[in-house]
This record gives sequence, C-alpha cells and structure tokens, in this order.
Amino acid sequence: MKKCLLLTLGILAALCHPAQAKLAAERWTRLTEEERHQLSRAEHYVDQKAYKSALSEYELFLQLHNKSEVASYAQFMFAECTRQLGQVNTAINEFRNVIDYFPDSIDAAAAQYSIGVCLNQGGDAEQAAKAFEKVVEKWPKEDFGALARNELCAIYFRLGQIDKWTPHIQYLASGEYKDTQNLRSLAQRRLVMHLIEEHKPAEAYEVVKPSTKKAPLITFATWAADSMRPMQGPQAQNIQTLYGEKGKKALPVLAAETVAFIEKQPTTDPAQKSLADHWCARIFANAGVTDKATERFAALLKTHPEDDVLRSEYASHLRDSHKFSEARLVFHEMKDAYTADREIAETYLAENDAKSCIEAYQAMLGKHADKVGEIQWRLGEVLQKNGKYQEAIAAYQQSQRDPQALFQVAECQGRLKQNDAAIQTLMGIVNFFKSDAPEAQYRIAAHYAAKGDREAAIRTLKTVCKVYLNTPQAGRAHQDLSINYGVDVTLGGASKKDDK
Repeated sequence: MKKCLLLTLGILAALCHPAQAKLAAERWTRLTEEERHQLSRAEHYVDQKAYKSALSEYELFLQLHNKSEVASYAQFMFAECTRQLGQVNTAINEFRNVIDYFPDSIDAAAAQYSIGVCLNQGGDAEQAAKAFEKVVEKWPKEDFGALARNELCAIYFRLGQIDKWTPHIQYLASGEYKDTQNLRSLAQRRLVMHLIEEHKPAEAYEVVKPSTKKAPLITFATWAADSMRPMQGPQAQNIQTLYGEKGKKALPVLAAETVAFIEKQPTTDPAQKSLADHWCARIFANAGVTDKATERFAALLKTHPEDDVLRSEYASHLRDSHKFSEARLVFHEMKDAYTADREIAETYLAENDAKSCIEAYQAMLGKHADKVGEIQWRLGEVLQKNGKYQEAIAAYQQSQRDPQALFQVAECQGRLKQNDAAIQTLMGIVNFFKSDAPEAQYRIAAHYAAKGDREAAIRTLKTVCKVYLNTPQAGRAHQDLSINYGVDVTLGGASKKDDK
C-alpha cells in the first residue's frame, strides 16, 4: 500500500530536478476504500511504466470520484501519463486542467512546473521561462518554487540574460525556502563563481560568510580554487566551461585578484593562515599561473618540510608544468618511499620516456616486497601500452589479480596473434570465475573469428545467448550474430531460421 503513494513529481523521469513531494498521508487517510482501491490500480501501472493502462485507470478514477480529496492528483497523474506516452502538447493542456479546476491544490504547483518542463523540452525556452516564473510567483517557498528558480537560472544563463538570472540565483543562495533538493549549496558556489568572474571577490566572500560558521575564508578559498580548476565535460562547473574562451583568458587576472583579496583578510590563527596560503597556491595552479604557483608551493614546503602531502602536491604541480626533473627531485624527498618511487616512474611516463618508466617499476620490485602485485599490474599496463606484449603477459601473471589479469593476458596474446592461447586463457576464467564467465565466453568468440574459424565463433556466440541469457553479453552476442554473421537467433540461442 505504501508503494502506491508515488512522489507527485518524482516519477517525472525527464526532469532535471524532480520534486519529491509525496501525496500527503492525511489526504490518503481521508479517502474511501473504493477510492483507495482505484488509485492503487492506477499507481501500480505507473510503477510498471505501463502508462497507457495507468491513463485509463486515472481517467476512471476521475469519472467515479471527481469530488475526491485527490481528484487534483489524479488529474495531474493523468497529464503525466499523457506526457510519458509522448503526447507533450496534449499533456500541457491536461496539466492546465489541474490549474483551472484545482487552483488552490498543491498539485496545481506541480502542474505549472510540469508545463514549464514540457515547454523547455520542446525547445521553447522563453515560454518555459514564463511558466516557471508563474510557479515562483505563487509558490516561492515551496519545493516547486525552488525547482522552478533552478530551471529559470539554467534558461536565463543559457540565453545570456544575466540580469534575469542574478535575482533567482541570489534567492537560491540565500532566500527562505524549503530546500529538500539541496539546491542552496550549489547555488552559493555558482554565485561565488559568477562574482569572481565579474571581478568582485569581496561580494563573493559575502555569499560564503553566512553559509559556514567555521573558517569562511578557507571555504571561500576552496570554492575559488574549484571554480578555476580546468575540468571538462557537460556537467563541469567552472569558469572555463561556463564562460568559454573569455573566462579561460581571464583566469590569471581572476586568480591574482582572488589571492590578493584572501591575503588582505585578517586572521590570527596560524593554522588557518597556513591553510589559506596553501589554497592560494592551488588557485594559481588551477588557473594555469605556473610561475606563481611554483613559487608559493616552494615557500610552503620550506615552512613545512615534513609535510608529505604538500610535497606530493608540489611535485605533481611541477610534473603537470612539464618540469619533470624538478618534480622527480621533490618526489624523491618524500618519506613514503613507495609512493615516491611510483610517482617518479609515472613522471617518466608523462615525459613520454616509457623505457625509463619501465625500468623504474622493475627496480621497485626489489625494493617493495609487500607491493609486488600492485607494481606488476601497473608494469603490465605500461608494457602493454608500449607494445611489449610478451613482457606484459609475464607481469600480469605475477600481479596476483585474477581474473582481471587473465583478461589482460588474453588481450596481449590476441595482439601477438596467439589466438589459441588466448582461448585457453579465457577458458580458465569460464571454469574458475563464474561471475566473469559471460564476458570470457563472449571474448572467446572474437578470438575464433580472428583466427578465421567462423563456425566456432557462431557456435560460441550462440552459447553466450543460451547459457548467459540475462546478461549484457547475451545481448551483444545476439547483435553480433545478426549483424556480422546474418544468423537470427533468440536470446536463448535457438535459431529463428536456418543458418546460412
């Protein structure tokens, strides 16, 4: 019974920030037994993603119980099922029915928000913004209001309408509202980033101060460093990604301004002062101001010569700055000899000196007996990447990391055109590592194909379909049989037509 109390907006899978407003328990308790029964049937179909059947059940509920406590909810869910069936324009009209017939219901807020989502998904950003603005106007402190503001921030920033973006992000950062979606922290970071990009570090600091009672200056420095980190990807949140080439070019100036502001702030705590200095070095490093970052890391290390974490970060910065020899000297001074040797080896690799990297890892085998397996695994990876497949096989075999090592050995054997040996290696996985057997069996088929044994490849792929029916490998095997061999089989391995 509890499961049928679906989240009013939680089922909207396409929403960026689905609301989590449950159908209130007191509303449920006021329903008659007949109403509960009918609503439960509809919710069951939603659980099963059978939206067409759910649509019919919600429609029947509205016909039988149009005066019910949750008629507004049923109408909302009717609209949502319509949307899930791809009838977006019709869904918008059904969501409007919630607002028209039940204007004072909380479901009206969900419906207005959903209209905005539908319009935004359809590419009509301006009309979507108008819909979201209506949510903010009527329900500013509810979850729907916060979610709508969040959507408005995304739309206005994308459209370059910063004057409209600013009040919404400021409200999300410091306004009074229910924050069940944890939007406040992200908004604060986003606003701090924007103010830094606008050359307003003092205003950015004022955003941080009320949000943390403990060491707000360190929090500000941390957020500033994160905003300058050169992360990539569609979800990246940094100045370079959000402000494009303009933001990237401004990073050195922004870093200098931010560090100057941090250093002007009074602090009587030596530990906090040291930590702030460390973050200032990171700000310069993340912004690509290599000379100033190097100078500051070196000064910090002189003050804290026993700090291995600082030493490692400084050496990593030197390596990232292509100062490889200097980086190795700093790594060499670490108290943790194993980490030092490993990072020195990786420094050679970053320098495209694979020979020295391999030699460094081989030398480590005699120095770190308790880390042999880990060293052999990494040595195998480096050897394999550099085409030294026979040596890589030997390293993987000593890595004590089966079955992963066996997969890598088979890969190297395949590169050496030792397909029979690779098949034998993979059969070891099939026989002794049952959870990895589907992948091993699937790869065996590829090795049969590589050696020109078409029938064995087809037979093996059919085995994958039959023996490992409910696995991703079965789906891939079915696809390979159809596309590569013209063999149409069921996922259970039975032929649908004679193989040719």
